[in-house]
Amino acid sequence: MDNILKSHNKALLETTFESDYLYDHPLYSLMAERTELAWLLIIPKKSLIEADYIGSLYSEIYRLIFELQKQGFGPHFNLAKIGNKNPNQHIHLIFRAEEDEVWPDAVWCHEPLNASEITPQKLKSALKGFFSP
Repeated sequence: MDNILKSHNKALLETTFESDYLYDHPLYSLMAERTELAWLLIIPKKSLIEADYIGSLYSEIYRLIFELQKQGFGPHFNLAKIGNKNPNQHIHLIFRAEEDEVWPDAVWCHEPLNASEITPQKLKSALKGFFSP
């Protein structure tokens, strides 16, 4: 469990996580699930055992959260490192609203969720300025 991927190339990430690649950051790669829910996967580039790295990573994750909430995603979010089904280290970030398909239950208890090819595109578009200098 908690394997760290040595390579973060788009093809490998999309195959490994069966999700859409969105962006690369020095600390992580960002993926999106193909669901109606705004569900992101954050793929760390280092193990989550170094305090400095963890602090920097989670600081960046919260910057990402606040950016997406400013753009109307949410208002609630779930942030979790689970890894029961995929042994490669990743963190789930799911934006929730009381109108979503499984509210108030946990998302992972209700799979399969309604599929959407549009949600990853919306997330990528919403984050374009965040990832462009």
